[in-house]
Amino acid sequence: MLSPVPRPVHLKLFLGIAALLLSACEAARLPPHIGRVRGGAGEQQLSKDEMFAFDEALPWLSYVREHGVQQFVAMFHDNKALTSDELLWGDEIEYHLVRLDEKQKTAKVALRAEEVLEVLRQKEHQFGRRDGFGEACSWHPEYGAWMVEGTPRVPYGGYTADLRRVEHNMRLRRKRLAAVLRPDEHAITMPAFPTLGVGDFAEPAAAAGNDATLSASAPDALITPLPRFHALTRNIRLRRGSKVDIRAPLLRDAKTDAAELARGIEMDAMAYGMGCCCLQVTFQARDIDESRHLYDHLAVLAPVMLALTAATPVLHGPAISPHLSPSLPLSPPLPPPLRRTARRCGTRP
Repeated sequence: MLSPVPRPVHLKLFLGIAALLLSACEAARLPPHIGRVRGGAGEQQLSKDEMFAFDEALPWLSYVREHGVQQFVAMFHDNKALTSDELLWGDEIEYHLVRLDEKQKTAKVALRAEEVLEVLRQKEHQFGRRDGFGEACSWHPEYGAWMVEGTPRVPYGGYTADLRRVEHNMRLRRKRLAAVLRPDEHAITMPAFPTLGVGDFAEPAAAAGNDATLSASAPDALITPLPRFHALTRNIRLRRGSKVDIRAPLLRDAKTDAAELARGIEMDAMAYGMGCCCLQVTFQARDIDESRHLYDHLAVLAPVMLALTAATPVLHGPAISPHLSPSLPLSPPLPPPLRRTARRCGTRP
C-alpha cells in the first residue's frame, strides 16, 4: 500500500511508471478497466475497475514494455534533478482482525475488513482532523479479507516533536480500530495468523470457491473483494503455470516423522505470504542520490533486523523451525509480489 507521506523523489519515478503505462494502454485504445493507483494519504487509492485476465493482457505486453521504458527514461531525465530539503516520513501498521470465542476457546480470522474499513473511513471523514494540527488516521485495504492497514493522515517531520507523535498516533489508530470492532473481535499485530488454512479457521466460514487460487486450504473468500487482488492472484498462477508452492521447514522434535520433516510445511496460496502483517516505515529522501545511499545501507541492515524481529513460531498449523535459514527459498521461482511478502514471514532476507 502507498505510504502516508507525500510521494518521495524515488517513489515518484515508480508511480510515474504506473501512470505512464496506463497512458500507453490508453494510447493503444485498450479498454479503461486497468486498476489505477490514486496517490496521497487518502483512503480511495485502489479503484474497483475490472482487471485484465492474463490471456487478455498478452497481446499488449510488448507495446506496454516498449513504450513504458521509453517514457520511464524520459521521465527520469525530467525529474532526476528534483530536490527536497524537508524530511517527511511515516509508518504503516497492518492488523489481523481476529475473533476470540471464550466459551469454545477458539481463535479465527474475522473476514470483516471491508465492513470495518467502511465504518472507519466514515468516522474519520466525520471526526478526523484535516488541518494538520493534532493527529488523524488513514485506513487502507490489504490483501486479506481479515486485514486492515492504518497510517497517520499527516506525515511526520524532522523535528523532535515529530518523534513524540509516533507513539501517540499508533495508540490513536489502535483505539479507533478497536472502537468499531465487535466485543469478541481484536486487532492483533503479529506477522502470520498461526492456523490460517487449518480446519475451521475463519468467521464467518469462508466460502469454498477457489477459482483464483485453486488452493486446497485457502479459498478465494480470504482475498479482499477488490478486482486487483483477485486478478493478481489468478494471473500469477497462470503465469507460473501452476499453483503457488510455499515450503517452510518443520520444527524437529523427538516424535517428528522423517517423511514429514523432509516434506516440511506446505502452503499452496498467496494468502500465506500476502496474508502476513508487518510494520513499515517510508522516508522521503532529499534527492535520488540520497535515496540510493539510503537503500544501499538498508539492504545490508535488513537481514539483521529481520533476524532480530523474527516472530513466526507457527505457520499454517505446525511449529516452524527456529533455525530457519534467511536464504531459504520458499518456492522456485516465486513471483515478485509473493517474494516481497515472503520476507514478512521471516523466511527470506
